[in-house]
Amino acid sequence: MPSDDVAERQARSLRGHVVAAARALDHAVGRQLTRVRVLVDVRTPMNAAVLRPIWATLAQDPRIELAVVAEQPPAVARVLAGHGVQCPFLRQEDATWKRWDLALTADAWNHTPLRRCRRRMQFFHGVAGKYDLDNPSRLAAAGLHRYDRVAFINADRMNRYVGSGVVSTDQAVLVGYPKLDDLVNGRWVASEVRASLGLESSRPTVLFAPTFSVAGALHRAGLEIIRTTLASGRNVVVKLHDRSLTPDAHHTAGIDWPAELAIFASHPRFALADGADVAPLLAAADVLITDHSTVGFEFALLDRPIVVYDAPDLLAAARIDADKWVLLRSMAEVVRSTSELVPAIDRAFAHPERHSAARQASRALFAWPGESTARALTVVYELLELTPPSTSVRPVSSKNDSRPH
Repeated sequence: MPSDDVAERQARSLRGHVVAAARALDHAVGRQLTRVRVLVDVRTPMNAAVLRPIWATLAQDPRIELAVVAEQPPAVARVLAGHGVQCPFLRQEDATWKRWDLALTADAWNHTPLRRCRRRMQFFHGVAGKYDLDNPSRLAAAGLHRYDRVAFINADRMNRYVGSGVVSTDQAVLVGYPKLDDLVNGRWVASEVRASLGLESSRPTVLFAPTFSVAGALHRAGLEIIRTTLASGRNVVVKLHDRSLTPDAHHTAGIDWPAELAIFASHPRFALADGADVAPLLAAADVLITDHSTVGFEFALLDRPIVVYDAPDLLAAARIDADKWVLLRSMAEVVRSTSELVPAIDRAFAHPERHSAARQASRALFAWPGESTARALTVVYELLELTPPSTSVRPVSSKNDSRPH
């Protein structure tokens, strides 16, 4: 007779086969009775913006029934509506037992438990190396094994995850960062974006886009950074991270940042942006001020000047990869006080070519900039077992092909 351990393994294996067969039958019957069902599972508007090129395409495919589950439904609904997309928003408990052909997410930590989901795909939402995203051993508990495909922005991170065993070679696919395609391909005209924000369209413009953290530049000197930059005569656009928009003991120390920034609301050269996607604001900016965020690396793709407002405690507080910390500073003017800020901004405008070589070298952080949406959609349609609706969706090269175009 088999031992208890062997019997238990055999029982688990049998249960696994039974469940797999039941799910296969469930989906086979479901595909005959309904359209293909895709769930976009997002935590915040920022996550929705990361996935926007994907859901905006799927929403136009008549074969697909799109739905969304979100931690902040009204805010995420506004993101979709801004792109002409209306679809059902479900509560997590309502989505759990509904049949899905594919679930898409851009946050490995927060996801809806789905009992009847055939396939899942995970996208990363940044390259700044914060919160251990470049340390796969710390992400092992995030449950990446449950995803059929994990879409990587660059080859370095993909190789780290595959090499550590956290993601298998069958799961890993290198697609780049679809949300950047429109920025790289020149969708937005700077003067038009400035005018849409109520700013003088021809005036030089500085974007202040700090990360969320009580250790970051917003908390260290945010109001004075804005006041000082306005005094230099430039337009100032502020883009807060989602997590800085709502008072929270952990993320904002209880500070209501939109209310704090209301003191600048009447200034003709100030705009507090309320959209989820920073890309149009990057297109509108001549210079970026940040502390440590993916927006710095995104802006570098435009080869425009960056000013880093030093927030030294952020390195440990946000668990930032040391190499990424150094890399962003290598392509920027680094200031440690507001007294140094305007001279640094003046230098950036007078000599925008400074640090250009470092900015251009950083392009390797984004595989195939400008072409990533088509590559990602190829994977999505393969998982859905559907023929892509457009010839612009192209085959994906080998998972280990790291050549950025």
